[in-house]
Amino acid sequence: MDQPAQDDEKDTRVAPSDDGLTIARQLTGELYCINCGYNLRGLSIRSNCSECGVPIRATILGIVDPHADELVPLGAPRLVALGLNAWSFGAIIAVLMVWVLRGSEVFNDMFGIAWSSPLVPWVGIGGLVVSMLGSATMIRPHRRVPRLEVIRSALGVSLYAPLILIYSTIYLRYDLMAPSPLLDPGESSLSRSILRVMLFVCVAGIMWGLRPQALGLAVRSVVVRTGRVDRQSLMAVLASLGIAAIGDLIHIVSTFVAFGFEDVLSIISVVVIALGSVLFSVGLVNICIDTLRLYPILVRPGVGLSDIFETNREKSKRTTQK
Repeated sequence: MDQPAQDDEKDTRVAPSDDGLTIARQLTGELYCINCGYNLRGLSIRSNCSECGVPIRATILGIVDPHADELVPLGAPRLVALGLNAWSFGAIIAVLMVWVLRGSEVFNDMFGIAWSSPLVPWVGIGGLVVSMLGSATMIRPHRRVPRLEVIRSALGVSLYAPLILIYSTIYLRYDLMAPSPLLDPGESSLSRSILRVMLFVCVAGIMWGLRPQALGLAVRSVVVRTGRVDRQSLMAVLASLGIAAIGDLIHIVSTFVAFGFEDVLSIISVVVIALGSVLFSVGLVNICIDTLRLYPILVRPGVGLSDIFETNREKSKRTTQK
């Protein structure tokens, strides 16, 4: 009765050895040590780095993306990477110029320091143009993008035209007419709030259109896909802008309510707009950081298992073909 048990035990020990024949013994592609950067090509995956002694398996676990071979190659990796960064940084430039305008307004109201350059709104418009051009590279980053997603992305990019028009109308026209656009917008207050709500609708449409492609590019990073780093959600950024839009809606309502509540609602609208604007700006900064980190990943695709080694079966097949 002991003999069958021994046979089973022997089989259990042999099976892994047989399966191990399919495991790669030698690195055949470029792989650099995660600790010292030494090229590990030609070494066994069961050995250590010749320079620093770190196990090669640690480098493979830290660098190699097991799903890299499943990702569709980008048609123009550098162009897409530049476009993604132009999309985010152009947008943050446009937002920062608005903060410059509001900052100069506050300094003028509180300290009597009048400083405002007519070039500031034009720089913001230039940022939106850069963002639009960058977003155009995301319409079809690779050949396997479904047609409906291509159309959706193209619609999102097309919304930059009304967005730029609204932006220029608010900050090149209405802001120049108002004594203090934020605190005392004057007769243009209602029109300005309506335009800001329309601006929110345009931004929401752009994010809706480009979101699938933006997420598709983000998941090319193995650290993002595995959840090892936080990812700034486009929907969270859009929600923060929605808070600012609610502030404008409150201001619109305040123009139609009975006397006595108008001032209270106006104060509430300013606070809500300021809160939403701060959250939106912080979210955009985080997105810029994320796109900057994605640049080298998009330009240089992830290392897949097939890029660094071959199995014994593949090696035997290659030898036979020779």
